[in-house]
Amino acid sequence: MSVVDLVIDDAVVVTMDAARRVARGWIAIRDGAVAAVGEGPAPAASERIDARGGTVHPGFVSAHTHSMDAAAAGALDVSTPFFDWLFGTYYRTVLALTPADAAQAVRSLATDAARAGITTVLDCWGVGDVGTRRADEAFAASATAARTSGIRWILAPMVSDRLPEQWSPWLAAAERAGGFRREALVAPTETALRFAASALDAAASRLSVFACTELPEMASDELLSGLAGLDAPGVTTHLCASDAGAAGILGPDGRGERAVARLERLGVLSPRLVGAHLSATDADDRELLASHGCGGAHCAASSMYAGSGRSALGELRESGIGIGLGLDNRSLNTPADMVAEMRHALAFDRAVGTGARRVTASDLLAHATIDAARVVGMAELLGSLEPGKRADLVLRAASDSRSMPPEAQIVLASRPDDVQLVLVDGEPVFTR
Repeated sequence: MSVVDLVIDDAVVVTMDAARRVARGWIAIRDGAVAAVGEGPAPAASERIDARGGTVHPGFVSAHTHSMDAAAAGALDVSTPFFDWLFGTYYRTVLALTPADAAQAVRSLATDAARAGITTVLDCWGVGDVGTRRADEAFAASATAARTSGIRWILAPMVSDRLPEQWSPWLAAAERAGGFRREALVAPTETALRFAASALDAAASRLSVFACTELPEMASDELLSGLAGLDAPGVTTHLCASDAGAAGILGPDGRGERAVARLERLGVLSPRLVGAHLSATDADDRELLASHGCGGAHCAASSMYAGSGRSALGELRESGIGIGLGLDNRSLNTPADMVAEMRHALAFDRAVGTGARRVTASDLLAHATIDAARVVGMAELLGSLEPGKRADLVLRAASDSRSMPPEAQIVLASRPDDVQLVLVDGEPVFTR
């Protein structure tokens, strides 16, 4: 092998490739990509890092995140009903953001993510008021902050064009409390589609842009079909799979229609779709999602903090739906810490799990790396450490838990200050 740019030597390299190979040796990087992983003598390199027995693993991928409510971090010190949180905490926060605030929220998440070894985030972005100067400028400022963050960012600007009549009591209560405007949550269909389409132009280098609606219940058929028809690399929505007829959604026959069946009818289901949460699907929903190659994001910590008593992870895994882990909202799950998220998912599944088999630490490491990369459509580029893939990786200090397999060490025994170096495209985005 010719001289490479960088070698990290004396490392335990957890590749997360198809064979789940662990190499006790070195990883070589050239031109921002993995050149080789091996054992024995390392190749010549322009730069060499001695890992001192530490662990190298792929950078984490958060398949569902919200940057914009960073100002409400830690807001749920007291348990709050979902709609009270949605309108009274989340929307009240984001509706007050200036463009400068929005950019700072992105920078805050990027700093915390890089420090924790998270190298890619899918950010369901929104400040309300789609179609106004404030929203346009806030998105532009956020895109600039994301492009300069160093990590990979997928901005998914949320657009909606309807509010279910059944939500009126909660909307009215939020308005009475102040700081909330229901009209800011929706825009005319054409305006929403125009905003979503123009946002695609922000994509560059490590920044991608997905199409997104907040919830299928907040989107007309025309909006959902229009978003699916955009030339975006992905589509995402909060897909909790509401009961038939919930939120006033009726099918062409005038009868109640479940969210997943509706998305199939409108041509939205495809491998491009990332359904966040999937916390209330039934067997038919899961079969449809799996048959269309859709991915899902499991957000254990936010679900637990919001009071959920049921982990859907087991049944989703059994159905064959690709699953990545997601950090979700900062007002629900303040730390940008994927190791903590994996531990939450493990505990949630063991305490109130579904399906016949309980998840393992190794399973969760896959859900935070290669599986999540597959969910967001980037598995050919990242998620595992293999020749030709981008060198997005984390170097951790050597663990004292030598009796554990390396995968279990990462999930169960690592600490935040174990992270020594984080690379994206072979370039450092965090160094301790």
